[in-house]
Amino acid sequence: MSEDLPDEAYAIALALMPDFGPAKLRTLFAEASPPAAWASITGATSDARREMENQWRRHCDHGITVLLEDSALFPERLVRRQVAPPVLFCLGNPRTLSDKPTAAIIGTRSPTRYGIGVAAQLATELSAAGVSVVSGLALGIDGAAHEGACGAGAPPIGVVAGGLDEPYPMRHARLWERVSNAGVIVSEAPAGARAEKWRFPVRNRLMAALSDVVVVVESRHHSGSRHTVSAAVTLNIPVGAVPGSIRSATSEGTNELLSHCDFPVCSVTDILVCLARRGCNVTIPADAKPGRQPTAPVPASEQQLYAALTYEPTSLDELARLTGLDFAALCGGLERLAQAGFARDAGGWWERI
Repeated sequence: MSEDLPDEAYAIALALMPDFGPAKLRTLFAEASPPAAWASITGATSDARREMENQWRRHCDHGITVLLEDSALFPERLVRRQVAPPVLFCLGNPRTLSDKPTAAIIGTRSPTRYGIGVAAQLATELSAAGVSVVSGLALGIDGAAHEGACGAGAPPIGVVAGGLDEPYPMRHARLWERVSNAGVIVSEAPAGARAEKWRFPVRNRLMAALSDVVVVVESRHHSGSRHTVSAAVTLNIPVGAVPGSIRSATSEGTNELLSHCDFPVCSVTDILVCLARRGCNVTIPADAKPGRQPTAPVPASEQQLYAALTYEPTSLDELARLTGLDFAALCGGLERLAQAGFARDAGGWWERI
């Protein structure tokens, strides 16, 4: 059977070998094709062939697309920036990686309500403007960004550290499913690979390389966001930062970043203008006024939340109690309802329009 397997199957087998990271794979593939490299390392024994077939079947069964650099679906922006991984794993539609302008929204795993709300709002408005939101599917700002982006317009892009066969963190299993169904989740790790510590800086570099702009919302000093920012600076990708309270430890990193980043982010327009100046095809809306008429029925995914709203302002705490949603999912849903003209923010409380 192995004689009929594609090069991608051999690449998977090599990527799963101990101590075979992206740098070692890149060197191998520069010297030999994946089948030749695999044969030279394993001796092409019957046990090795059988294991490779099982690994290939596992990826197929999970619906994981495997992309080598010569694939027609391999994202051109990675090749252009000369940071193409030796192999890229995708769950969802890999065309999402190349179809739209992209903006990464990143930040702390322990955000304030302010940070969650801002991340969800920016992501919803970016998606509605035709920009794919890139984030790491982690707890906190990443999750809030993807909650806001899912179903708002342009397909979202998740970038993760481990294999695509098991959501990490497990608390985001539902969000993984939504992101992969609406857009794509990508990783440099094959199915079966754990989200080991060394893989997160690799993930962050890939996240920056897939983005046309990087936006930081709430970040502490020396947080993981600095890896993504550093990668963006190296690749000449603009970095924006959302100002935060000087009394909040979660904004120490972003407020410091304001002194040397490319631009402050006070609204989605700041991000869209940056993208437009870089030649991206985006729609920069006039100031959206609350109270516009809905143009479609309430989406099925937001009906529970819409039912909890009244024409009197309701607090986030009360809405969370009524719906059972966590704050990231709650803010994402509210922002999508606001974007569609069904709800509005009334000074931190929410009401139907």
